[in-house]
Amino acid sequence: MILLVLACLPFALVGAELESFDKDKRLDFSLADFRDKPHSLADYRGKVVLVNFWASWCPPCIYEMPELTRLKQQMADRPFEIIAINVGEKKYRVRKFVNLVNFELQVLLDTSNKTFNDWNVRTLPTSFLVGADGRVRHKIRGNPGWEQPETISLIEQLIAETATSATLSN
Repeated sequence: MILLVLACLPFALVGAELESFDKDKRLDFSLADFRDKPHSLADYRGKVVLVNFWASWCPPCIYEMPELTRLKQQMADRPFEIIAINVGEKKYRVRKFVNLVNFELQVLLDTSNKTFNDWNVRTLPTSFLVGADGRVRHKIRGNPGWEQPETISLIEQLIAETATSATLSN
C-alpha cells in the first residue's frame, strides 16, 4: 500500500498525458458495488466507458472527483459511463468516504487489487477510455483535466465512432 501512496503523488497536477492503447486489447473486470451487485465491463457494451482507478488516501484522486462528476453530468444524454474502481479499501470505508464527499458515480470495489493488477495499473489515479466495442483506446495516468476541450473532444470522438458503427451495422 505504501508504494501506491508514493506512486500517487507525482500526478497531483492536472495535465496528464493520454496514451494511445493497443486497439485490439480487451480488458474486463468482475467487481461488486456497495450492494454486492456484480458488474463487468461487458455490461456497458455500446457505451464509451471511462474506467477510473482511485483510492480515498490519494490526494490527486480526490482532486479529480468533482471534475469526473461534472463530466458525467455534462455527458448525461450521451452513450457514456464513468466507473470509479476503488483499489484495496474495505467497503465500509469506501462507502463512508463516498458519502462524505458526495461522489455520485458508479463505484466498484477492488478490495483484493486483482483488477488493479490485471489492468497493469501502477499509479493512482489511472483511467482508461474504452470504446463502445469494449476495446481499451487510451490509458491516462494522472488527471488530464476532464473538463478541458481536448479531453472532451477525445471522448466525443469515441462517442461519434459508436454512432457511426451503429449506423453501418443497420
